[in-house]
Amino acid sequence: PDEVALVGLPDTVWVPKQALKGLPDDVLSFALFPVARPDLFDAVVLDDAGRVRAIEVKDPRATTPWIWGAFKLPGGVLRELERLWKERERTDQLFGTLVNAFVARGGRALGFKSGRAYVDVGTFDGYRDAVRVLRAEDELDLPSLEPSPVEEPA
Repeated sequence: PDEVALVGLPDTVWVPKQALKGLPDDVLSFALFPVARPDLFDAVVLDDAGRVRAIEVKDPRATTPWIWGAFKLPGGVLRELERLWKERERTDQLFGTLVNAFVARGGRALGFKSGRAYVDVGTFDGYRDAVRVLRAEDELDLPSLEPSPVEEPA
């Protein structure tokens, strides 16, 4: 129950790459990123103390540009979410609806506005946006894609 789980979606790129480092180990916590189209994602509504009030799951009327890009939680909370999911007859197909039920029952979840950019690379336009974001991000210190010259032996 004390082991920590980290979840991030495999077809995304986010900046900064250290966004998960600031999340606490003892509570369900979300790394949040601003996006232009929150209706395509799960927008996270916070109170003034950073507690999750609700997740607006792919809502065309999303009230915040901050979406979750990754989350961290202790194993005990993961088990609690699993029990809730089973109790709800496994009807939650999206994590956001399950979290809404968890929060409505008094579960604790926090959001951290730690991100600057978030891109879903599952589309051609998203891939191009990701390349643009990565090129602009100095902190990533990516190796050059140019082949290194081969030195001839002396």
